[in-house]
Amino acid sequence: MEGCLTHLRFIFGKAPFGVCALDEQARIIYANHVFEASVITDADRVLDFDIYELIPEIMQDEGSKDCFNGLLTEGRHFNLILETMTYPSVKPSGFISLFGYRLDGVNVIIAELIGGETAQDAWYKTFIENIPDAILIMRYGSIVFSNNAFMSMLGLGPDEVIGRDLFDFISEDEAKTLDPIRKDRFSGFSLRLSVDAAGGPKILGGKFHPVKDRSGVSIATLRDITDRVFVEKRLLRQNKDLAVLNLISETLSSSLQMDEIMPTTLGKILEVMNIDTGWIFLLNEKTQRLKCTYYYGLPDYVIHSIGDLRVGEGIAGRVAQRGEAIVIEDASQDPRITSLAFKKQGIRSFASVPLKSRTRLIGVMNIGSFGERSLSDEDNRLLMTIGIHMGEVIENMLLFQEVAHASEELKGALRIIEERNDELKNLVDTVTHDLKSPIISINGFCRRFRKTGMSNLTERQMEYLDAIEESGHNMEAFVTSLLSLSAIEHSGLQVTDIVVGTVIEDIRRQMSGQLQDKGGVIIIENDLPEVSTDHTRLMQVFSNLISNAIKYAHPDRDLVINVGSSPRGGMHVFYVQDNGLGISDESARSVFDMFFREYNRTVEGTGIGLSIAKKAVTALGGNIWLETKKDDGCTFFFSIPATGP
Repeated sequence: MEGCLTHLRFIFGKAPFGVCALDEQARIIYANHVFEASVITDADRVLDFDIYELIPEIMQDEGSKDCFNGLLTEGRHFNLILETMTYPSVKPSGFISLFGYRLDGVNVIIAELIGGETAQDAWYKTFIENIPDAILIMRYGSIVFSNNAFMSMLGLGPDEVIGRDLFDFISEDEAKTLDPIRKDRFSGFSLRLSVDAAGGPKILGGKFHPVKDRSGVSIATLRDITDRVFVEKRLLRQNKDLAVLNLISETLSSSLQMDEIMPTTLGKILEVMNIDTGWIFLLNEKTQRLKCTYYYGLPDYVIHSIGDLRVGEGIAGRVAQRGEAIVIEDASQDPRITSLAFKKQGIRSFASVPLKSRTRLIGVMNIGSFGERSLSDEDNRLLMTIGIHMGEVIENMLLFQEVAHASEELKGALRIIEERNDELKNLVDTVTHDLKSPIISINGFCRRFRKTGMSNLTERQMEYLDAIEESGHNMEAFVTSLLSLSAIEHSGLQVTDIVVGTVIEDIRRQMSGQLQDKGGVIIIENDLPEVSTDHTRLMQVFSNLISNAIKYAHPDRDLVINVGSSPRGGMHVFYVQDNGLGISDESARSVFDMFFREYNRTVEGTGIGLSIAKKAVTALGGNIWLETKKDDGCTFFFSIPATGP
């Protein structure tokens, strides 16, 4: 054995890497200067130390422990790579290659810091330190390594991060989802975390991986997705708000009898906004008093305790007087609420919103939630829009009830109702127009993000971005269709002489890509006439009918679209025929209704195209109809006057 040790001293005495030799009891019988310098101990020398006691952290990991045991008991060689950033007993911080073998009864261990001070090692270190993704190494959740990106995200320095517990930066609720990293073993998982940063909360998304054979050691790769989550929430919120307004419009328009429709409408508002209770005051303009007429989610005695209110009295009275909403975070503690019966209900979040048309105040709607449900700024804006919307419709209902009792004033009252309905349509047009700009902005930011951040996106993040873009494009198409529909109703006709064949060729060029995707062709079956009509509306009719044929092409055959015409009386009758999916007899009567779609789950669309076609044909002085067989295509016919509209 002494000869072997002499041999080791001669070969490894001045080696630039660590070498030690162990006897069968795992005691160190030789160590060169590099090995001694790398192990933290109070003694001057490490000879006669038990390797298991000298570096206990290494021996606690099953992988390294098995390798050492195999060498000491059976002489099995091993080659092992360890990271030492989580080993306080080892000075070199990084990745070390351990090689063990037996020589003449002596167990030799060679330890080398991978890369050392080479240019390649420096390149990797610089790369990890400066990549935009955060990289953390943790032991049972305690941070032992962090690159610059994570510290920059939090706005903290190394002393404020290294040695801290990751759980210190997140809430108790989120700590439960991150609890696996406190355990010896866990499976890798993806997670979104809301962390407390110096500049405010940030949302980080990424993955947590265990380090194989290292008990409690994990690596996390995280990315700041705060802006993307904000865009997602904003888009979802806009979709929700538009859906709420459409639902309320449908409910309100189903009847002109207030006692039939108002309780249902109030219930729908509370349901879609996840709010527990609500009640509506209507204003008597002569007495200037507010009477609670409709309510939901509160006992009768509570409503009776509120009674009638003068304008300016109580929360609802102040809202009626000022025409502005009042929002209260905790109604049980607010001194402005004086009804004891109301306070005993335990309502916390509370809002009072004016119901007003463009010309007058109609009433006030109060809503409240039990528990911790809070009303956001987006909720408040939506409530104000609902208040205006309901005020317009309620005013129409009130006018209808008034004229029902006075037949002599019926014509004048009906005219006023029509004016109010026009105002309501203008409100919907305004809301639709206002939605278009933020949707275009969202789509633009998505395109810019895809150009500038593609190389840094994970596959999951690309899926998120694709979903945002798809929702944005669908929403933009929907709003554009609504604006087209509105334009047909409000703009006048500009009659010119038009060669219909040229119109079809223009559409063929515009839709060439869609046709190619479906293997489709457009065939003009006869000479199409020259007509005197409005070019824009004629283009809308043909483009929507041809687009509809492409959209509902049959998946088992190439698409063929035939276009033709024939004179009939004083009209030109045109047809667009396809060999697509067709429409059932039950649905044929509804295809021109707005938002009607027979294939909701299989074909994308807004359900507005055929409504636009019908309104355009009507504006041109003609008619449109359909002949179809299920699974055998459709033929749409429309007529326009031969001498112009």
